Amino acid sequence: MTRVSENSNSASLKFALDKTKEKLEDLQLKGTSLKKVRRPSDNPISNVEAMSIGSVLADNQQFLRNSEVALLHLNQTEQSLDQISDILLKAKDIAIQQSSDFYDQDIRKSISNDIIQMRNQLLAISNRRVGNKYIFSGFNTLKIPFDVDGNYTGDDGHIKLEISKDFLIQMNLTGKEVFFSDQLIAPDTIPGSELELDPPPEQDSDVTTRDLASNNSLDRKFHKRDNLFNQLTTLISALENNDPKLVQDLLEKFDSSISRIITLRTRVGSTVNTIMTTRSQIESENVDKEAHRSKLTDADVAELFSDINKQQQVLRTTYQAGKTILNQNLLDFLR
Repeated sequence: MTRVSENSNSASLKFALDKTKEKLEDLQLKGTSLKKVRRPSDNPISNVEAMSIGSVLADNQQFLRNSEVALLHLNQTEQSLDQISDILLKAKDIAIQQSSDFYDQDIRKSISNDIIQMRNQLLAISNRRVGNKYIFSGFNTLKIPFDVDGNYTGDDGHIKLEISKDFLIQMNLTGKEVFFSDQLIAPDTIPGSELELDPPPEQDSDVTTRDLASNNSLDRKFHKRDNLFNQLTTLISALENNDPKLVQDLLEKFDSSISRIITLRTRVGSTVNTIMTTRSQIESENVDKEAHRSKLTDADVAELFSDINKQQQVLRTTYQAGKTILNQNLLDFLR
């Protein structure tokens, strides 16, 4: 009976020692990682919630990266619109001065060189890139949007990026939106242009002759949309040919173009403000989410090391108790 009791005591002591060691090792590992949840089984509910927060934070990081790309393009667009506006304002000022009969032909020819330089600047702006991507070419960002004659070779595509959950913003303006107006122009207002008419489309037999005549007349009078390059080219020609009347006729076009560029500039600025506000909200949410996840998974350092000291004390006490029991058993055996 005594031997059974001794074996039971030894087994209980070994079990207590093993459990104490296990707890101490677990606490020491937590002290190394400073995480109170090392395995999903430690706290399944907290672990699931922490994983959900991690997924939200990962999405938010992608949204922030998207907004950085959008801001980079929109800031370049905004700068380009400012420069275009400056060019048009200067061109308008020159047109106002040169629409007067006060200036002679030599002065106008000299000033036309300034307009040529301004047109070259406008062409450089129209083909501006961010990295290797053209900002005014629509979807086809690797294709140069304007040739030297000011012809648009891009498309009408609007690139959109998601900057928060289910919230997409447009990050580009196309070359058509920026450099072309909605106004159709007569070919005789474009110096050096030749009228190129497409063959009339095949018509159904029930289309009246009057309708055909009306459509053809419209096609002959207006064959292309007005654009900023044409306006500057026309101003150059008017100055070189000493034509103050044509210079004066351009003033209304410049006013319309300047107004349109200012409207686009306002739209881009509003989009930039929206992105900045959204970024601020996401960054604030990230701080809150990180703090909550930390509460779920991160160990309280002071509490953790206090628990380690307690377990070490328990282990020493258990060893001491085991030593006493073993000595007692040895004495009983010797008797």
